[in-house]
Amino acid sequence: MAGGRGHWRHGILARGLFTVAGIALLVGVIATLLARQVIGARLHDEALTRLAELVDTVESTAAVACFANDEQLAKEVAQGLLRNSEVLRVTIRGRDHVLAVVEREVARAGGEEALLVRRELGSPFKAAEMIGEIRLEAARGLIDARIAKELWLTSLLLLSQLLAVIAAVTVALLWLVLRPIKATSDRLHHLDAAAGERLPIPEGHETTEIGRLVADVNALTAQLVDTLQQERLLRRQHEIDQRKYRNLFYNAGSGIFVADREGRLLSFNRAYGELAGVPVKSSAEGHWLTDSQWDAPGELLAMIRACLDATSNAEALEDDYLIRDRRGEERWLHVMTVPLGDGNVQGTVTDVTQRKREELAARRLAVTDALTGFPNRLGLQRSLADLEPASEPFALVMVDLDGFKQINDALGFPAGDALLIAVAARLRELIGERDRVARIGSDEFALLLVGAIDRQAIAARLERLADRLRQPYALRLHDGLHSLAVGISMGIALFPDDGGDISQLLRAAELALNDARAVGGCGWKFFEPALQTAAEHRRRIEDDLRAAVAGHELQLAYQPIVELVTGKVVGAEALLRWCHPQRGMVPPDVFIPLAEEIGLIGTLGLEAVEAACRQLAHWRQMGHTLYCSINVSTRQIPDALSPELLLEHLARHGLPPSCVAIEITESVLMR
Repeated sequence: MAGGRGHWRHGILARGLFTVAGIALLVGVIATLLARQVIGARLHDEALTRLAELVDTVESTAAVACFANDEQLAKEVAQGLLRNSEVLRVTIRGRDHVLAVVEREVARAGGEEALLVRRELGSPFKAAEMIGEIRLEAARGLIDARIAKELWLTSLLLLSQLLAVIAAVTVALLWLVLRPIKATSDRLHHLDAAAGERLPIPEGHETTEIGRLVADVNALTAQLVDTLQQERLLRRQHEIDQRKYRNLFYNAGSGIFVADREGRLLSFNRAYGELAGVPVKSSAEGHWLTDSQWDAPGELLAMIRACLDATSNAEALEDDYLIRDRRGEERWLHVMTVPLGDGNVQGTVTDVTQRKREELAARRLAVTDALTGFPNRLGLQRSLADLEPASEPFALVMVDLDGFKQINDALGFPAGDALLIAVAARLRELIGERDRVARIGSDEFALLLVGAIDRQAIAARLERLADRLRQPYALRLHDGLHSLAVGISMGIALFPDDGGDISQLLRAAELALNDARAVGGCGWKFFEPALQTAAEHRRRIEDDLRAAVAGHELQLAYQPIVELVTGKVVGAEALLRWCHPQRGMVPPDVFIPLAEEIGLIGTLGLEAVEAACRQLAHWRQMGHTLYCSINVSTRQIPDALSPELLLEHLARHGLPPSCVAIEITESVLMR
């Protein structure tokens, strides 16, 4: 019973009734207190008003008594006021003395608190002239008792009304709200939603909030039943998927593991155990990723933590890591991690050893000369990059094989390749342990002499190296044994004197090598700043020459040809001249060889023939039968200045072939 009563007290019905009654009582008490305060003040004001009105009834008579100084009349007025039960004492005072004092026994005893009402009396003839006063003292206790009685009656009335309102509201709340809600709650406790049962809507509440609440509960119940049914289906499908996943997990060809942030293995499959060297039959408990022989376990853990710390929960991270298997052999494993969302990661491990070996071979091939096994130009640049930050002095030596092209042309490329291999073998014998060598061109090698700084010591060492490389090479070719020899030209640049970075050093060594070739080869040269200046000057001349050819700035000058016997001018030699806007006259032995090297000689030759033919035609029009001798380069013959092209120029200007002589100097022929 106690349990039942407790249950009843905690129900919505009891709570609702208690809440309504409590609120109503609180409001009633507050309202009653306020009403008592207001009504008490009003009754007190009414008592004062009655006393004042009582004084008003005798004011004129009392004024006459004071004017006439009639004590008998004043006493009669006072006794008349004393007939009021609330009056304790009445005093009437004239101008000079008290005319009458009438009081009750209670007033004489002095035990009653009085309420004073005082009124000044004016003259019957002159209202503004005060001739006396009347003092009326009322029984405050009596007045307060009457007020308290009135307040008590009023409170009882208000309380009766409040109880009636509480009862009415309680009955209405019980009947219209709490009863249908409790009935619905009781039905809900016994509802079998899975069997399709639904709550009935209470009678009369089809359109009220209670009716809508019951309808919403029914809809929610139906949705919950559907959700539970779907959850059961999903759980069954999840169990099936779990069995499939477990089979795929343990039998997958790739290694799979689940690990936490610290690298503790929570599970792994057979493939991972084989790849990482973990016993296949052991459980994941007690195993860590770092137990395997990873070359950089810290980097692997860092990737796992970065994967878990990534802002995107689905972001995968991957990288390749070196590991040693149980036999101590190095293998490369590709590890890809994906966060699972529970603070753990799932990793997939694949053996990429073959791919890494191929990539390593490809990178090595990219920086290695396939014929000699030396680094190529890219490999040399990387070697220089490795040395440069250390700031240790070294010498960069460019080595060129003089006469190699002729051997290639005469005996073929196989002979040239065999010679390069033999030269590479001697270079390996001659360089020191810290030195490096590279093949940077078809017949060019580069040496890095680490620590070399003294020029005399470098020169002596290179002289010994050149002597050894110049000695004949016995090579067995397809047509028998051949003894081949080559000349050696070298250009040397020193770090850091001749360049502070890779490009400057290579450029300096190439300039020094070109200087060594320019003097006939088979020697060596150190880089000098003048070589850089000369190279820059040549480049500017070359740029200016191209602009001059494009702008037709080169002109022909004509040197007369005189017949010695007669002293008569019979012709002229056409000489090409270049007047530079800033440098003035540029000698032909400067710009003609340069034009041959950069491929402009053909254009210059054709312009010279055209200008000479035009001048000859002008002379003939003036009556001078002269011929013109034109200097040409061997590189123009026969392609750039063929006989057919020369005849075409002559015909265009109406000139016979005999009026032009093509001159090739002996020095050109000898060269």
